[in-house]
Amino acid sequence: MIFIGAEFDFTSYIHLVDFLGGCFGGNTEVVLYSFKDINHSVIAIHNGHISGRTIGAPLTSFALSKLKDKGKEGPPYYLDYVGKSKDNTPLRSNSFFILDKQGNPRGMISINIDVTKYQQAADLLQKLAFIPQIISEQKEHNNIDAFQSSPKDMIHAVINEVTHAGEISLDRLTVDEKVEIIRRLHAENFFLIKGAVSEVATMIGVSVPTVYRYINTINREKKNGDAI
Repeated sequence: MIFIGAEFDFTSYIHLVDFLGGCFGGNTEVVLYSFKDINHSVIAIHNGHISGRTIGAPLTSFALSKLKDKGKEGPPYYLDYVGKSKDNTPLRSNSFFILDKQGNPRGMISINIDVTKYQQAADLLQKLAFIPQIISEQKEHNNIDAFQSSPKDMIHAVINEVTHAGEISLDRLTVDEKVEIIRRLHAENFFLIKGAVSEVATMIGVSVPTVYRYINTINREKKNGDAI
């Protein structure tokens, strides 16, 4: 039941509407309702273009549905519910019921935020942060643009990929892992770099002739389709 008693002074709340509207900026609507006449309930509004309302607009259906509970159960406010503007733009809404000294609801302040621009910004950031997923380790490695600061860094990166380990431990590399490391580096034409064979041999713990042997075997595999 809406309380109709003596007149309620909303003067300080009208100033509060302008204050909050100035604080939150152009994408936030602040509305003050009086429950004296629910058909002409809005008595102050800041950024009314967001919902398309003006002074004299009726009380919302949400406020009517919650009015009977305020001042009786729980705190006199609702946070983060979905509101809709006249053109059905979704708004993030918050409402605070104004109670008199006897706990009777006399009015309400609502803050409605148009989050459309934030949603658009979030979509843009998600697109900018997108990295195509590597579907399979069998995919051609030269399709991936890897930026390394030095040949040694590239070797480190390949070892980490093959061993799936954050720390490189040479004494735990198996023969198959060493061959796979050389296979991947060979696919990137890494061994065209001067001194690359010696660098790889040192880092994976084999001799230079062994690296050449692995490379020759990989080349034969490509020609004959044989596995190592």
